[in-house]
Amino acid sequence: MFSENAPLLVVALVTILLVALLANYLVYRRQERALQRAIKLQQLRIEAEKVLDSLSILNQIDCPKSARELLNQEVVRLLEQISRLKPEAGMLDQLRSQSDAGAGDSGTLNLENERAMKQAHGAIRFAIRFANHRRSIGALSALQCDELSNELQRFDYQIEIDTHLTIGKRLLDSDKPAVATTHFKQAKSFISRLHHQNPQRRELLEQVNDLIAQALPFGTQARKNDKAE
Repeated sequence: MFSENAPLLVVALVTILLVALLANYLVYRRQERALQRAIKLQQLRIEAEKVLDSLSILNQIDCPKSARELLNQEVVRLLEQISRLKPEAGMLDQLRSQSDAGAGDSGTLNLENERAMKQAHGAIRFAIRFANHRRSIGALSALQCDELSNELQRFDYQIEIDTHLTIGKRLLDSDKPAVATTHFKQAKSFISRLHHQNPQRRELLEQVNDLIAQALPFGTQARKNDKAE
């Protein structure tokens, strides 16, 4: 009797084993998908926060509109991806809140503050790297990328020039000519990096040399030496 039912018993045991293995595989796959989803969500959240932080700073320093629009498009894309992955409660709302805050009136960054200046430079460099990344994946043409990168680089120089000139003038008015001259010379070093075809270059050089001349007697000679530029 047992020998007659043995094949059926074997088949039943194999079937049970296969069902158990299949169930374990399905559980494993479900857990694996959940883990991958969590990892992807975390990556997207970190990426979105970086873009949002940079965009917020660029808005505060009145960065060229083309750069801000490019980053804003990336924010929208990232939020859409996060939404499709069904993030845990609160994540999407938090990121959208950050996006709305960055797009609103977030004030003006005090660029005379060293920490604020570093934030501004970091945000501009982030935008340049992002433009290059978009070009590498074919989402931005080489011409568009070069134009945007050059515009951002000029903007970065202009921030340095304006900040050092402002600080230098204030120090000069406070009867601190030596320290003022240091800032004027720093401004001058960034002015010299502007392209020779930049219409403001010569005017800025003349302005900074006049300020150096006001600050120190030997500044007059520095002005004469740079007249030819």
